[in-house]
This record gives sequence, C-alpha cells and structure tokens, in this order.
Amino acid sequence: MKVTGIYLGAGAGTRMGGSKLSILLGGSGRLGGSALEAALRSSLERICVVTRPGPPVDWLPASYYKAEREGRAVQVTSREAHLGMSHSLRAGLAAACTGTLPDAVVVLLADQPLVTAAMIDRLLASFREQPKLDYCAAGHEGVPKPPVLLSRSMFGSVEKLAGDQGARALLSEPHVFGMILEEPESRRFFDADTPEDVERIRFFIGNVHGI
Repeated sequence: MKVTGIYLGAGAGTRMGGSKLSILLGGSGRLGGSALEAALRSSLERICVVTRPGPPVDWLPASYYKAEREGRAVQVTSREAHLGMSHSLRAGLAAACTGTLPDAVVVLLADQPLVTAAMIDRLLASFREQPKLDYCAAGHEGVPKPPVLLSRSMFGSVEKLAGDQGARALLSEPHVFGMILEEPESRRFFDADTPEDVERIRFFIGNVHGI
C-alpha cells in the first residue's frame, strides 16, 4: 500500500506579518522543519513538500536533503499559492500522483511543529486495517484536525476545492466515510499563526520530550 505525504509549506504567514517557517524554535530547528522531520521519521513512502515561488527555502532540515537524494522527498513549487490553500493542496496532489498513483495521501501543515511521527503512523495503520475508508484524521474531542489521510477515492474532490479551502472541507460531505483518531494531547495541534503562538510552542518544546 503506497501512501504519500503532502507537506503544505506555501502559506504567506499574513497573521505573523510575513514568512514564518524560518523562525527558530530551539537550537537550530526552524518552525517549518519540525513536522517535516516527523514525517520523514514516519512510514510515509514519499513526501512532497509544497512551497511558494521566491527565494530558496531556508527551513528545510538536513534530513530532507538526505531523503531528496534517496528519492523519498521532493520540493514542489505552487505558483498559485497566493490564491489560497486549495491551490497548494492541488499542486501537492499532482506531484504525489506523478508516476505510480498512491493509495492515499497524508496532508500535513508546516506550521504545526508538535505533530509526531507516531500520529502519522497511526493514520497509516488504521487505513491499512480499513482500506475502504475515504479518510482517517487525527483529532481532539471528536473534532478532526491535520494531519489527515485522504484515500484515492477523495482525490477527485480535492481537485474541486477552491480558494482557501483545505482538506477539512471534504470530511463533512454526506457520502464520505471516515474515522477520527483521538489524540489526547491537544498541544499536538498547536499552529503558529501569531508571535504568541510561537512562544507557546517554544515553551512546550523546551519542557516536553518526545516532540
């Protein structure tokens, strides 16, 4: 069973006042690289990292370049990223479907640095056990959140997304069958939209092991 990661790192960082993925979280680790390292530690077969046009990306970790040399990771430029998340997601899906069509993709957000490899692997294991699922999402208190696995049956719906719609917009459609894997630690879903968010994330990285 082939499952590819789509790592969305093409956001404008408007609420942060500009690009945020280069922000240092601790040591030499940057905001945009943390969840990517988790994805690279997971069982995902391949990872497509979606970025914006412009200067070279400086937040990719060393592990990304190793995976790129091995053919397990690729950087994809979304030239329409400024038009909304749906364009980045579609660019990632197109790259994921190059060559052999995957059975599913896992959508991850670059500004959620507390996501772990174990969370991703739980999605993969659940899908392998129930391959007829349209989606399998992480979640907290019954609310689905990224990362989310989308089966091949959902690819057509992804192509129809518009503007700033993301994968979550697809999960409530009446014909869609999926499941939510409860994550007891709500902090795993913290995203870095504001300077205050970044400080909160730095606190947890500095005080909790196993990030």
